[in-house]
Amino acid sequence: MKTIILAGGKATRLPISAKNKPKALVEIGNKAILQHQIELLSKHGFNDIRISLGRFADQIIDFINQLSKKLPFQYDYVIEKEPLGTGGAIKFASKDIDKPFLALNGDVISDINLKSFTENYQNVSRETKNRGSIAVWHCQKAKDFGLINFHPEKKKILNFLEKPQKECIGYINTGYYILHPDIFKNVSRETFSIEREIFPNLAKNGHLIAFIHNGYWSDLGTEIRLERGRKMLKL
Repeated sequence: MKTIILAGGKATRLPISAKNKPKALVEIGNKAILQHQIELLSKHGFNDIRISLGRFADQIIDFINQLSKKLPFQYDYVIEKEPLGTGGAIKFASKDIDKPFLALNGDVISDINLKSFTENYQNVSRETKNRGSIAVWHCQKAKDFGLINFHPEKKKILNFLEKPQKECIGYINTGYYILHPDIFKNVSRETFSIEREIFPNLAKNGHLIAFIHNGYWSDLGTEIRLERGRKMLKL
């Protein structure tokens, strides 16, 4: 299965030492976030990787060239001339893909079992018109992320609650997706958010499922979350 990594984000909310590099190359435990992700992909046999790049693309290309000499994966990349949002970036990077693919945000780390994630999607999709799956994680402090509500047995996603005002507990979006490319066929816009403009409609039509991840997960998009991720990994 093809994998798309969204690695075009800038480290604007991270420490000053990270300002002149892409977020994907910020280190946690002496490894770039991107290396953690590619090692996880390789572990589960996902060795066909496309990287969506933006600012500082040359730094990531140099890094990947070196990493590909150590790990068994093939890669190519696309470069956004201007930020397209999560939806626009995935749409742009998947234009020549005609089968379901894995996509992940470039600022998350996890020990998610990607093989189980994809097998679950494939098994469910044989019997339904499912067009996507979101890996979800139970969070004790979900206020900053927003909640995903889904059927407890069928795992069909019912709705999304965007960043509630009060602290709450529940399942959140981990930034790991399996998507069918036809979800973009009627989308003419080039810049948009997949979380706000695609996922709610898929859920409304019963075409989106949740996959529960019970291991560790961390979003590394801010300085506080980066430190939390380091503690989680005990690095």
